[in-house]
Amino acid sequence: MKHSFFLVFAALIVIIETKKNDTNPGSIFNSRLASSCADLNCNNGRCIESGQGPQCICDEGFFGTICDQQGADFYHRTHLMPGLADPDILAVNDDLFFLTGTSNALDLPFFQSTDLITFHLKIIYNPSVTDPQYNYCFIWAPDLSQRGTGYDLYFSAQRVLKGAACPANGQDVTTFFARAVDQNLIFDKPTLVDFGNNAPKGRIAAGCNAEGCLKTVRIDSAVVGPENDRWFFYTWFSGGNNIAAFPFSSPTNLVANAGPASFSIPATDEKINEAPEVFWYRGQYYFFISTAFFDSQYAMQYVMAPTIADLTRRRAVRSHSVAQRNSAGRLVQSHGHNSIVMRRGQVFNVFHQGIFDSAGRLIGRDTFKQRIAFRPDGSLQTLNTIDIRWNQLPLHQYSIDVVRKDGSTIGPCISVNRIGATLATTYTGICPDGNNILLDKGDISAFRLFYSTSQVWKDFVEAKYDGVADQFAFYLPGGITKQIVLRWNERMTGTTYSLDVRRQDGTWVSPCVGDIVIGSRIEYVFDGNCRQANSFIEPRAINYIRICSAINNDWPRAVCGGVPYDGIAIHVSVTIP
Repeated sequence: MKHSFFLVFAALIVIIETKKNDTNPGSIFNSRLASSCADLNCNNGRCIESGQGPQCICDEGFFGTICDQQGADFYHRTHLMPGLADPDILAVNDDLFFLTGTSNALDLPFFQSTDLITFHLKIIYNPSVTDPQYNYCFIWAPDLSQRGTGYDLYFSAQRVLKGAACPANGQDVTTFFARAVDQNLIFDKPTLVDFGNNAPKGRIAAGCNAEGCLKTVRIDSAVVGPENDRWFFYTWFSGGNNIAAFPFSSPTNLVANAGPASFSIPATDEKINEAPEVFWYRGQYYFFISTAFFDSQYAMQYVMAPTIADLTRRRAVRSHSVAQRNSAGRLVQSHGHNSIVMRRGQVFNVFHQGIFDSAGRLIGRDTFKQRIAFRPDGSLQTLNTIDIRWNQLPLHQYSIDVVRKDGSTIGPCISVNRIGATLATTYTGICPDGNNILLDKGDISAFRLFYSTSQVWKDFVEAKYDGVADQFAFYLPGGITKQIVLRWNERMTGTTYSLDVRRQDGTWVSPCVGDIVIGSRIEYVFDGNCRQANSFIEPRAINYIRICSAINNDWPRAVCGGVPYDGIAIHVSVTIP
């Protein structure tokens, strides 16, 4: 009898311990107890009722009974729609999405999805059919937004009278508006955008409105913000492509956001700042722009700010992608005109990807999706670049191999002929010395750094890669760190920065690199050269790094942040309070 009692008691202890250790409210234990979807937390997935009880259907990138584990495909880039450019995607809820974009330039297709992977055609909107007076062509870059129980559609096009040639001489593309009353997305006859007296409006003819080019809405409209504080972003032409915005509640209060007419922009932008996209996440607004010509080095950049009104190029402009070139320098892939969509707290970037022929000429554009990853300061990991660095072994040269997630290797991916004895290279999603193989960051599991003094490539170090980071470092045994890649958080608009360092003996070099050099940048590669102090300090001789900031050059009231330094680390982040 006592023996039976102790067996029962032991079993009860096991059950109690199992439940006590089961701190995850959506655990497998709890999923087995669930009698309906109301009792089951699927985390990153949705619940369905089945003959075996409630079951979780996991979102892309997750697996497990309750969809709480990340899969190997978590950062994999997904091909969504062939032949679709300038995509715009709208989440109606976590399990219903509408996708549209530039197709044949004569109408606009709308696709529907419940899983953000598979899309089917829902309806095609042809404004020439809905309008008894006009025909439309050059139909580009739609923007779909929800307002009330209906949907607003803005799109770029040319418009001509029925029977007239389209495109038409003397015209330029401008922006039109149409409305659908419900989720059937049956849009009515379009109207030329006009936001009132002394406010921006569309223009059929080439050139600018009487109120000026800034108030002439041309292409790439985007409606952003909550319904009670919506903003309208658009691209206007003057000396290139520029972006401006205004709140719907006050359309005469214009903000010039980007472009050569209002800002000094780098030559690599090719005088093109267009395709605005804005989203809000954890207290920050993110403003994407696409730069350069769509058939050239098209790429994505972004700005962060706490308010929509502050999203301008006066703040730090951060790179999100670069166009990819092969070993001959010809374009093979570009990325741009993106749209952000969220699902159950996960953030995805939907963009078109340029396809080029062997001569580097654009031959098509498809729409892709890739999960966005955030750094600790809220900034974004880049789409397709990795800054790879390593410490120095004197008299050595270097070469890099890439290891795929399936275990196969591309080697060399970036050879000694390209790297030599330098201590850094940038991976852009292509192996220029590995038959120009394209390999997305999300499909890489490791990198190998080979080092040699004799061109015999047998010695290497291998380091695991997480599929998303845009900074990566190798630390060779006995190597000496020669460069420190510094990043810090951005303060308010109008802030400039300087770098101070403290030697191992406790003495400071302040400033080491002043704001004359750094300016408003929030990244700097320190190579030991203290330009302001006209001195040189090896990184291994430093034990503290400090970044100071001043708003509008008010250096007597500078605010600084710093971190101890071990003389070894290659990538260092600093937080300024």
